[in-house]
Order: sequence, then structure tokens, then C-alpha cells
Amino acid sequence: LNSLKQEIEGLRRPMGTRDNPARTCQDLQLSHPGLPDGEYWIDPNQGCARDSFKVYCNFTAGGETCIPADPLQPHFSHASGCRPPLTRFLLPQFSYVDSESQPLGVVQLTFLRLLSVSARQNFTYHCHRSVAWHSTTSRDHQRALRFLAANEEELSYDTSPYIKAVMDGCAARKGSSRTVLEVSTPRLEQLPLLDVRVMDFGEPGQRFGFEVGPVCFL
Repeated sequence: LNSLKQEIEGLRRPMGTRDNPARTCQDLQLSHPGLPDGEYWIDPNQGCARDSFKVYCNFTAGGETCIPADPLQPHFSHASGCRPPLTRFLLPQFSYVDSESQPLGVVQLTFLRLLSVSARQNFTYHCHRSVAWHSTTSRDHQRALRFLAANEEELSYDTSPYIKAVMDGCAARKGSSRTVLEVSTPRLEQLPLLDVRVMDFGEPGQRFGFEVGPVCFL
């Protein structure tokens, strides 16, 4: 009877441990409002705890559940002449893992979307004479980056109202800088991002690289 009580209490007030995971970070915050930001275990499908996984909980932002991009995947750095410009999307090249570098399961990601109302993700573009979003020279977004969403939609300035430039140092197309784009969407099926198409690349002296930020659900 005592163990049954403990089990029921564990369901009511999950601890965010491997043996007693929460459904989401927001659920964990509701059960334990004083917890600090950090890594905790979640189990969105609430099956057996064996398929729970560790994520970063951003309680400061209201209980976001954040999943990082695979740190082992290449963060591309290209110089023109070494590679032709990207004219179409490649096979999905961004992959995502839990905090223990284990691949993220499709089922758990689906349940996490169902339990959330919004999602956001940052993408940092490191540039040398290459536009990422707005161009101050042409005063338009014709060469803005284009992203492949998780639902295979193409996201860019002309197709999505959910992308904004947090900073846009690449707009001047002079020297080296960076642009940080944030995708913040109520359409959870769009994230995480799977690929990027670079539109301003191929001229002599151009270089670029990028970093894929974690995807956070709330």
C-alpha cells in the first residue's frame, strides 16, 4: 500500500529524475516551482520510464523544454571556390539529441508537440561578405536564408511570419559578422529545422558558417 502511495505521488508530483520523469519541463515547474534551470528527465508519452530522456529545462522562460542539435554534426564553414552554392535543399542534415547525446525518438517528439502550444529555435549565420536576411545594399530580402521545416515546408522571409532577425550583422555584406535568426511559431509541426539553403554564396572571397540552436517547446 505504501509503495502504491509513492507511485501515485510520483505521478502527481514528478521529480524530473530518470525513474520519476515529468511529461514536460512546464509540468515539472508546476509541481516544483522553486527548481533551478538545468537538465531533467522527461517522458512525454508517459509510457514506461525506460524511454524517458534528459533535456534542458528553462524555467526562467516559463518552463521551456529544450532539445539541442547534435553537437557532433558539422557546423559548416565554407569558402567560395571550395564548394558550389547551395541551389536546393540537401537530405535533412540537422539532427537532434537529448542531453546525453542519444538520438531523439520520433514518438516522444510527437507527444512533446501535442503537449505544447509554441516552439522556438535560433539559427546563427557567420558570414564574410554574405547576406543572411536583409540586404542594406538592395534594401530587400531576396537573398534571405531559406529553411526546411520539420513538416517539409520552406521557411523564409517571404513564406513565414514567424522568423525575425534578433541581430543582423550580415546585412551590410562587408567584412565578417553574424546574423541571429529566431523562429518562434505556434505551428509546432514546423520545428525543429532540418536544413538550410544559402542564397548569397559563390562569389570570390565569400565565406560562411552556421550554428543550429536548441529547439524549445512551451
